[in-house]
Amino acid sequence: MQKALNRSWAIDSYPGWIPNNPPDSQGSVTSLMIYDIFGGEILKTHKNQGWHFYNRIDGERIDFTSSEKDIPAINDHFEDLPSDPSETYNYFEDEEYSSLFMKFIRAYEEFVGEETYQPGLVD
Repeated sequence: MQKALNRSWAIDSYPGWIPNNPPDSQGSVTSLMIYDIFGGEILKTHKNQGWHFYNRIDGERIDFTSSEKDIPAINDHFEDLPSDPSETYNYFEDEEYSSLFMKFIRAYEEFVGEETYQPGLVD
C-alpha cells in the first residue's frame, strides 16, 4: 500500500513533495482516502504545524504520511484523538482528494491487482 501511496502523491498536487518524504500536509487527504477505501478510524494529534491526521485499522495505528525517519521521534507522541471525515475536509480541496484517489487506485491495481481488492470478480 505504501508503494501505491508514494506513487500517488505528486509534485503537481504539492510542490514541496520529494520522494521518500511525503509532506505532513498530505495527512488529512490521505487519511480520508484510506478511511473511505479500507474503513477503520481517522485519528489526529497535535504537531507544531497544527493537526496531523492518520488512521487506525483493525486496532493498529497507521500513519502513511510519516517518513521512516519520523516514526521513532513521534511514535510516543500520538494522542489518538478521534476525528471524522467532515473535519478532514477543512484541510484540502475536493480536486486534491479526487486526484489522489484516482492515482492511488491506479497504482494499487498495478501493485496488488484488481482481483485482490475487488472480491466477486469472475474470470
